[in-house]
Amino acid sequence: MWPEVKQAGDEKRYELVLTGEEVNRRVEEEGQLDPAIYDLTNLNFLRVSKTPLVSVSEDIGKLTNMTNLILQGNKLQSLPEAVGSLTKLKLLDVSMNSLTCLPSGIGKLSSLASLNGSGNSLESVPNLEACVNLAILDLRENALTEFPQVCYESLVHLAEIRLGTNQLSDVPCLLSVLPALKLLDVTNNAIKVVPGELIDCPKLKELNLKGNPLSDRRLKKLVESDRCLPRQVLDYVKQHCPRAASGDGKAGGKGKKGKGGKGKNKEKDEIDELCDEIHVLSVNEAAPVVRVDDTVKDVRPYIVCCVLYGVNLNGESMKKFISAQTKLHEGVCQKRLAATIATHDLAKIKGPLRYLARAPEDIRIHPLVRGKEVTAKELHQGLQQEAEAQRKHQKRNNVTGIHKFLHLVEKWSMWPCLVDAGGTVVSLPPITNSENTKITPTTTDVFVEVTSGDSLGKAKEVMDALVLSALSCGLSSEDVDAESKGSAPTQALLRVGQVRVEDEEGALRVVYPSRVDLANHTEGVRIVMPGK
Repeated sequence: MWPEVKQAGDEKRYELVLTGEEVNRRVEEEGQLDPAIYDLTNLNFLRVSKTPLVSVSEDIGKLTNMTNLILQGNKLQSLPEAVGSLTKLKLLDVSMNSLTCLPSGIGKLSSLASLNGSGNSLESVPNLEACVNLAILDLRENALTEFPQVCYESLVHLAEIRLGTNQLSDVPCLLSVLPALKLLDVTNNAIKVVPGELIDCPKLKELNLKGNPLSDRRLKKLVESDRCLPRQVLDYVKQHCPRAASGDGKAGGKGKKGKGGKGKNKEKDEIDELCDEIHVLSVNEAAPVVRVDDTVKDVRPYIVCCVLYGVNLNGESMKKFISAQTKLHEGVCQKRLAATIATHDLAKIKGPLRYLARAPEDIRIHPLVRGKEVTAKELHQGLQQEAEAQRKHQKRNNVTGIHKFLHLVEKWSMWPCLVDAGGTVVSLPPITNSENTKITPTTTDVFVEVTSGDSLGKAKEVMDALVLSALSCGLSSEDVDAESKGSAPTQALLRVGQVRVEDEEGALRVVYPSRVDLANHTEGVRIVMPGK
């Protein structure tokens, strides 16, 4: 019996997490999970991630108390039909595997609230009409050619449908029957026409259409601009997209009107109004250099940093900025597995900074919104106790906030941290950053760090997304119109300062943002580099 499984059985645990090199070795040798897992009928949370596992036994149906099943980042080629008998299942995450289909029984899971099958090769999914508690459906990066069967009035909780990067050719008009739908993401598909009925979704706030061969040229230009606001897309759909009952009619023609003269200029002006600016400032003395120790190379070796100058964090701006970071952590950061974001008040940091790894008992940090300085090990133990107390109080396994990231560091003997010149640990990725350097409504310059264990490219991708989020949140206290003193419509202006990251010998590793950063992700935003 695997030691983790034995311990879970002996202690009658409700949670079991299997990941890391030792688990990988056992799966590789045995070709399966320890069969004793399926006897742990108390389990309500099981995570098996980043292993060479290719299949799961039908015996998983014995885990009748399971509410959270996470099989993310393995090599699964199929799922057993027995998954459909887990009637208490609320979360099923089988993302980043090699699945081509899902068991039909999943469509009968009435308690299921979140289904994540992204990053597979799915060609179809079961009818989900009976999943009456489904709130989030994430099937991005698959091979779907038909829209999932979700257009049912019974799905009163379905709020998010994410289908980006598939092969869909249309969006069903009947999505309007979904009373709770807030977000529809169909980016990078083969959609040519958007049905006007979408505007009948009473709570729809975000419609992502970028990367589709839309036949309406004006709509295509609008959605391809990253500075395009969700409201503007919905307004356009309302005014110009035909309903199924009206055929291709008048609205379709409007997208092709005015190829020359005033029509063309008007179209250009409408898009120009969406264009904000990011001014990149060269490395200067205000931005601390970051030096990376070799000690992090086997833990989380990549770090990218920049400074957001002249920000306004009063009122709603702070809330929007924090909310944007949370969404990025859940999305592109893959729940902090791939990357982690931390923000600091630049005025509270003493440069240069060192990014290194230490034993958790040797790291002392004053954690965000906590009362005193503790070692990283003490922090982790305290958070584990809090998480367990929270589970018992709520009589379920789900935990929130910082607690849900505790497992990310358990496989490491050395933990990464960012230390300033005064010896203060300002960040402990991927868990928390320091109370000493936290941003507040009075902060004017924000130092941003992104760390990643995947690649430098992933760290840059996340930083690009964060900078764009800062722009869209209205974080800047300036605007293009104020600077130019012209008569053009007011546009946001964000100043982003470069930060130099070096190795231990002082050799350059990366400067962000460079001339090749941001531009690939900011159509509709003007990037002004130093010297331009």
